[in-house]
Amino acid sequence: LMTLALPAYAAKFDFGDLEWRHGVNVGFLPTAGAFSCTGGDLCSSNVDHGKLGGSLVYTDDFLTATATGWYYGKQVAAMQDHENNYPTNEAGLGVYHESGNNSDDNITKGESLVLTFSQPVDLSEIGLRADGHNTTEWTSGSTFLFSVDGGAPESMLLPKGTGEIGGLDFIGTTFTFTYGGSKADQFYLSDLTVAAVPEPAAAALMLAGLGLIAVRRRARPTLSR
Repeated sequence: LMTLALPAYAAKFDFGDLEWRHGVNVGFLPTAGAFSCTGGDLCSSNVDHGKLGGSLVYTDDFLTATATGWYYGKQVAAMQDHENNYPTNEAGLGVYHESGNNSDDNITKGESLVLTFSQPVDLSEIGLRADGHNTTEWTSGSTFLFSVDGGAPESMLLPKGTGEIGGLDFIGTTFTFTYGGSKADQFYLSDLTVAAVPEPAAAALMLAGLGLIAVRRRARPTLSR
């Protein structure tokens, strides 16, 4: 039997890339958001004016991811932290739950960051950063919580020294990153690598089409010489 490999379209959502060159931001910025970019954080909900809530929307080719911030079950503000010397000292996405406090920008106690994609994806890699925009401040064994599509959260180790967790295979639409676990520490989400998973209907049509082609090939008459 021949195994059909359905097409996978990989995309890296590089939230830590906020580099300016010659006065122009060439990084990975939201394509839409609830509020304008403000203050020391290049793109965030408008915490400087007491507005918490809304979301930030990111697009990579045809895939769209919407980031929302939560604090003990109440929606607050997702934010993207400002840093110009990427990739040496990058940060990424975090959460604001305190109005007017620009230092409350990573994912801390009681906070969750939720990313919802426009279609199912296969998550293969997660990039994380510590409070100081690096990968060294976590102590060994520090943890966070991760869940897919509202499932039970799984405790995972914060990747001290590398910042990257690879070799993953989580398929879903909604991914939740929460402060917690046996040795919780604060963090930013710096990047995600995902591949689009074909919708069931599209996959079925593709398989049906290939089957029809095979039938037609078998039914083709043999010419005699």
